[in-house]
Amino acid sequence: MRVSEGNLTQQYYTDYLTILADEMLSHATDDAVRFGVHENIVFRNLFLHRMSVDGGFHARVLAAILQQPDDSRVLLDLLHAAENISDDVLPVLDWLKQEHASAVEHGESSRKLALTALIRSYISGTNQAAEIIASFGDTRPESWWQFKTRAITTSEVRNPDMYFGVGRRPFWHEFPLDRYTAVRAGVPSLPPQDIYDCVVCIAGAWFSSLTREEMITWLNMPQPTLAEWDSLCSLLLDCETPDAALSTANWLYASGNNEPALDLYANIALAFPGTPAETVSFELIGTILRRSGDFDNAFEAYKNAFMTSRGGPAYQTAIGLKNLCEVGEDLGEDMSEYYTRIAGIAAMLPVTDKLRLYLELAASCRRRHAYEDEYHHLELIIGEEGGDEELVDTAMSRLSEMNSHLTADGRPDALSLKAFDDEIESSVAATRGTAAYFGFDPSCALDWYCRSSSPEILPLQFKAAVAAGVDAAAYAQTSAEKTVLLAAADAPSALIAGELNKSVTSSWQNGADISAVLDPVLPHLNAEKRSAVFADLTNRSTRDDERAVVCSAVSRALLTAGFADEARSMLRAALRANPGRETRSRLFAELGWLEHESGLYADSVDACRSALKINDQFPAVWACMARSLVCMEKYDDALLAASRAVVQNPANESYQYLRSALQIVASSPVNPAADRLFILPEPGFLEAAAAEYMIQKTSSCPPGVWDAATLEDVASMRI
Repeated sequence: MRVSEGNLTQQYYTDYLTILADEMLSHATDDAVRFGVHENIVFRNLFLHRMSVDGGFHARVLAAILQQPDDSRVLLDLLHAAENISDDVLPVLDWLKQEHASAVEHGESSRKLALTALIRSYISGTNQAAEIIASFGDTRPESWWQFKTRAITTSEVRNPDMYFGVGRRPFWHEFPLDRYTAVRAGVPSLPPQDIYDCVVCIAGAWFSSLTREEMITWLNMPQPTLAEWDSLCSLLLDCETPDAALSTANWLYASGNNEPALDLYANIALAFPGTPAETVSFELIGTILRRSGDFDNAFEAYKNAFMTSRGGPAYQTAIGLKNLCEVGEDLGEDMSEYYTRIAGIAAMLPVTDKLRLYLELAASCRRRHAYEDEYHHLELIIGEEGGDEELVDTAMSRLSEMNSHLTADGRPDALSLKAFDDEIESSVAATRGTAAYFGFDPSCALDWYCRSSSPEILPLQFKAAVAAGVDAAAYAQTSAEKTVLLAAADAPSALIAGELNKSVTSSWQNGADISAVLDPVLPHLNAEKRSAVFADLTNRSTRDDERAVVCSAVSRALLTAGFADEARSMLRAALRANPGRETRSRLFAELGWLEHESGLYADSVDACRSALKINDQFPAVWACMARSLVCMEKYDDALLAASRAVVQNPANESYQYLRSALQIVASSPVNPAADRLFILPEPGFLEAAAAEYMIQKTSSCPPGVWDAATLEDVASMRI
């Protein structure tokens, strides 16, 4: 999950994290409170992440808020106040650093902890707030709490992998109902990011008022149905202007939700006759219908758009004719007369509009694979003097592509260009499918994936179909995918294990990654069934290290899902299988890393030593042992281990960093917690160490302290 949006959102994040941190610090010895705070932050982070990438979910939440008089009033007041906020605001990271300095100065420990979590999350690019806050003052490290975060997400949320993707970025389009809410607040021209910030603040507070069961229900909410979209969008049609409705319709169309977009565009055309929105709506209705193959109705929609734009700008008239020509050709009509009319209009247009029209005509020719006509229009663009630089650059870029696919006589090679364009369209469809999938819209993702001809698209189609809850059997090509279907259908454990065993055996025999077969199955298994399936799966012959290899793969899959204790049991089962020396060394190495991440540092060191007894030329194990020794404050021993790692792999920068930091700390330890941050090469650790050293040294932390970039920058702060 990524961090972060605007300053207002960050202020909300800071406030809610401060409240939870204060609750935890007030009950520092109560583990139940610590676990409750951690889970609360995890749920809120999941909620806020989904609010930032899922338009359907965003609209549902906003509609629920608007139905609550108190919440609605607070949101509208906040939006109204946002209009008067100065544009001269600090960048988010600068604001966080400044607030952190203030919290340190005023001795606000809970707020300082919250801001530290946000700054470190911002620097690392990953939301670590739950782990940083929960681990504060605890013997268990952040990595252990990260396992808990993963386990909560895997156990409580359907399709948990969606929460670990990037998804759609927040402002690629205004979210559904956002503009409507701004209109209701009397600030219709508020920028999208400001509306979003206000909505997220109130939505977060609203989510906090829910019970645990209600939170989980909302986090598992499916995409709105067509009927639900009709209900959500009905509010938009009551506005005096079409802006709010058009904003939501455009989001639906751009995201691939064509059916609700089609309905909303039709309603906009009916509700706002005689406005530019009517013409735009008819045009996009025509586009959607044409892409779906309904050429007759597409022609009618384009005709309505053309009729409503009559008397308007000449450019719009030409675009209307172009649309009619395209769909007319789809219907088998001769549209040459209309193209002649378009050419006549083009001659009378200002230069910029003329070039825009030529570019639209070129794009139309490209879609029809009329490449010679496309080439002609592009040449007209670059041959026009005084043209818009951006339009000319676009034309030049496409001409460059076409010039790479010419026949011997210098004409565009239609077959080669079609193959080239088809490959691009396929790639774009796959990319948009992935964006939709991680935008929590698997049905839309499946639709995009089905438009791609990429040979690697079948597994993505299968994953989207399973997540969408549709019949995925047609997309199941492998035994592993059939296992997912069985697990999703809650089949008996023996049946799941039997099918999974085929995939695992095949992967083992082919030297493939077995854990990749197991990962998709895990989210569909509860704890009891998970235990039974893996017990059956690992009950196999020990020949050629097979059992050990399978147990190790199961351990990695369990660890990815956050089940550290079960992963440890599997690694120990792998060792009991009495594998060969090489496999045994690797298993001890995996166990050493697991124990380190779990905070069992002495056990980690023991496991690393066992691995090194078998193979002492294992730099990753030396580095792991050095890390664990650091956490045990045995800096001299850690330095020796880190030095061995560097000698064996001098090209590894993290090993070099580890050794250099240990050389500084071993001679003069200052503060175990800060020294650990200083030594371990993790994103955001060095900056956090600088802050801790400065606070200890001066009881203050100027914002610039967080700009430390090297060991040398921080070393002077340790004195």
